[in-house]
Amino acid sequence: MKLLTFLGTGNYQSTTYVWDGKECTTEFAPVASCHFLQPQQLIIFVTSDARGTHLGKLTSQLPEGVSVVARDIPTGQDEKELWEIFSAVAGTVSPKEEVAFDITHGLRSFPLIGLLAAAFLRSGFNVKVQAVLYGGYDVRDKSANRTPMFDLTPMLTLLEWAVAADRFNRTGDSRYLASIIKEFRPRLAQVAKDSNLPLDEVGGLGNLAGALTSISHSLQLIRPRDIAEQIARLPNTIENAKPALEWAVDVSPLSLLLGQIVENYTPLGLEDPYEKPREFLHQQRRLIDFYIQREQWVQAITLAREWMVNWFMFHLGFHDFASEDRRQGVESVINTEARNAREQRDYQPVFLNRVPEVLSALDLWGRIIQVRNDIDHAGFRKNPADAESLIGNIRKLVQLLQKLPI
Repeated sequence: MKLLTFLGTGNYQSTTYVWDGKECTTEFAPVASCHFLQPQQLIIFVTSDARGTHLGKLTSQLPEGVSVVARDIPTGQDEKELWEIFSAVAGTVSPKEEVAFDITHGLRSFPLIGLLAAAFLRSGFNVKVQAVLYGGYDVRDKSANRTPMFDLTPMLTLLEWAVAADRFNRTGDSRYLASIIKEFRPRLAQVAKDSNLPLDEVGGLGNLAGALTSISHSLQLIRPRDIAEQIARLPNTIENAKPALEWAVDVSPLSLLLGQIVENYTPLGLEDPYEKPREFLHQQRRLIDFYIQREQWVQAITLAREWMVNWFMFHLGFHDFASEDRRQGVESVINTEARNAREQRDYQPVFLNRVPEVLSALDLWGRIIQVRNDIDHAGFRKNPADAESLIGNIRKLVQLLQKLPI
C-alpha cells in the first residue's frame, strides 16, 4: 500500500498522535500515519522550501522498510499550479491500487486537493482508499499533548452523494442514490444492533433503495403504468424510511435530497392508472415531457408514438390500452386514414370522424412514426437524419402532441 502525503514549511511541534488505539509521538503526522498503517511506500509531495526545511528530519523518523519518494510540487499560487498539484497526486497511483492519504501538513489548499484527489481516484480508477488521515493538532488535549487522528474516508461518500444527486437532477435516474444506501446497509444494521434500535428501520431504508431502483428501471424501459404505480407508493415508502434517517448518519445527505426526489417524481404518480384512462393520458404526457427535459430522446419519441395510439383509442371509446388486439385494430385504422389523408385532397376520415382535430392528429402521427422508425432502425435507411435534426424534430413533435385535447 502507498501512503500519499504533503509537506510544507510549518512550525511542526512534537505531539502524541492517537488513532485506533495506537499512539506515536512525533512532529510529523505522516510519520505517525506510517506507524499506524504500515505502508510499503511513502510518497511525499513537497514544495522546494519544505524540501530543505523538513524532509530530511521526517524521513529519519520513518519505520524501517518504508521506501520514500519525494515529488516536487508548486505552492499553488494560481489555478494552473493547483491543477499541477492535483495531476502530480493522481499520476502516482495506478488503477485498482491500494492507497492511503495523510492530509495533515502542507499549505491550506493541500488537504482539500488531497481529499478531492482521493475521491477522484476511488471513483475514476477503482483505487482502494484505505484511509484519509488528518491530525487534529488544534483540538489536541493540551494538558497531555495528545492529538487525535481522524479518518476522513467517510467524507468521500459526501462527494459520491453529490455525483448521485447531480445524475438524478440531470436524468431522473435515482439508482446511484439507491446504490449508496445499499452500500451502507450492513453497517447500519450493525449500528442498529449495537444501539438496540429496531432493525426494521434499516429495512425501511432498504425498501426505499429498492423503490428508487425500480422507478429508475421503469423509466429507462418506458413502463408508464409501472412508473405511475411505483411513484404513487413512494411517499409511503419514504415515510417508513424516515425513522432510520434520523440516526443513520452515513446516509444523512439523503434526508436533504428527499424533497427534490419527491418534487421530480410526484407528477408521474397515479394509483390504478388503467382505471383512470383520462388521468393516465395526462400522466403519460407529463412523462414524455419528463424525458424531453432530461434529453432522453429515444424514450420520449417511443412513448409519444404509443401515446398517440392511446389518445385515438380514448376518443373512440376504447379505454383498455393494454389490449393487444384492440391496439392492433386501432393502429391499422390510424395508418389507413393517415395514408388516405396524405394522398387525397380534402379527405375526411371515416372511422375516426369522432376524434377531435383528427386531420392534425393524423399528420402528427405520420411525422412521429417517421422519426421513431429512423431512430429504431439505427439510421440504416436511405437518407437518415443526423442526431441534431432528430432532436429538433422530437422537440417540435412533442410540442404539438402536448396541444392535442384530452
